Amino acid sequence: MTRTVAFPFLTVPDSEIEAGPWFISVDYGDPVPAPEFIADWDYASQIELTRNIEVNFAGAALALDIPQENLQLELLVEVGTGAGRFPRRVLTCARYPISSLLDRVEVKINPDSATLSSLLFLTTTLVLSASPSVAGNLSPKHMNSKLWSERFITRLDGDEPRFPIEIANFSDLFQDLPESRAPWYVSWNPGDWNRDFHGAVRLYLNSEFPNFLERLQSGDGFLLQTLSVDIIGQVLEKLVSEDDALEIIANAPVGSLGAQAASWIRLGWPSTPMNTLKQKAESQPGRFRACIWAIAERQEEL
Repeated sequence: MTRTVAFPFLTVPDSEIEAGPWFISVDYGDPVPAPEFIADWDYASQIELTRNIEVNFAGAALALDIPQENLQLELLVEVGTGAGRFPRRVLTCARYPISSLLDRVEVKINPDSATLSSLLFLTTTLVLSASPSVAGNLSPKHMNSKLWSERFITRLDGDEPRFPIEIANFSDLFQDLPESRAPWYVSWNPGDWNRDFHGAVRLYLNSEFPNFLERLQSGDGFLLQTLSVDIIGQVLEKLVSEDDALEIIANAPVGSLGAQAASWIRLGWPSTPMNTLKQKAESQPGRFRACIWAIAERQEEL
């Protein structure tokens, strides 16, 4: 959870909550990590959203300065939808009690696709389910006090433009530079993390390689994956090298280059600390790029 406000009472730190990634199943298919963009979705699709969350009840009680026997917690899971930074409609609000004997929750939600539009907001919040009879001076004391919160946003098919691809004559584009002999070129600016992904990255294909273009147009799966690896690799290798990578991800708007990069990281290395990824990219670049092949294999399209 990214702290953006100062609460007037004690809260539960991230270290006491093990929040697994969201998984999604479309039309009864195998669950996959929820992407930044849900491909193959339409208003008739059957969707199932699942995740596991475990709360260290003893640790939460200590952080809140409330004796365990006086502490009652609940996880709220909300599903919202609509365009914009916040959901226009909240469709579902599921509640899961948390106690020392029941500290692990398996969330399973089936939203009605006919009621969805533009974006899907999945908000998970830990709250007090009852006022404690014994608590410290800075402890939360009111029912439904928010103690921890996390939000995941994914874009629905239908509103998402396809990845921009342009065919160009590289001899004209680069003149006598070495780049003119490349079969493709990924144009992007590493400083554009908050820019819309589909405007920040453009793939140029060299028209002087007709066999290459023919293979792409025929849907050559391996070649498409190779292009994806190059795009994903360039973006992620630059992002993990940034000293403020976590801040970039936390502040990245939905649909931005930074948000897309974050979704790739969740897909390839769920729950892996950023400093670990940075070390892997620096000391084991071959293995880091091999992992990117696995990410590209799970992408539906460029």
